[in-house]
Amino acid sequence: MSNVVQFLEALARNPKPMSAEDLATAVANAELEPAARQAILSRDPDGLNRVLGGRLNVMCLVVPAENDEPQEGEEREGEPPAEQAPESRAA
Repeated sequence: MSNVVQFLEALARNPKPMSAEDLATAVANAELEPAARQAILSRDPDGLNRVLGGRLNVMCLVVPAENDEPQEGEEREGEPPAEQAPESRAA
């Protein structure tokens, strides 16, 4: 794992927000490349992404599962429609 990722994980574990001075001190003490330091200090996620060689686009698709049971009013493919029971009339 890169030093940048470890550094960012360490920052994320701290529940208190850091001041700009504290962030600058933490970045200066970390063993990071100059380009990564600059991107973190300038709060440039795109620049940091380029330094790390990240992807430009990420997509997530959610596809619902196929339901084996037809919903009310639907018919299964290849099956004739279910016949309804005849209504009985009392005479």
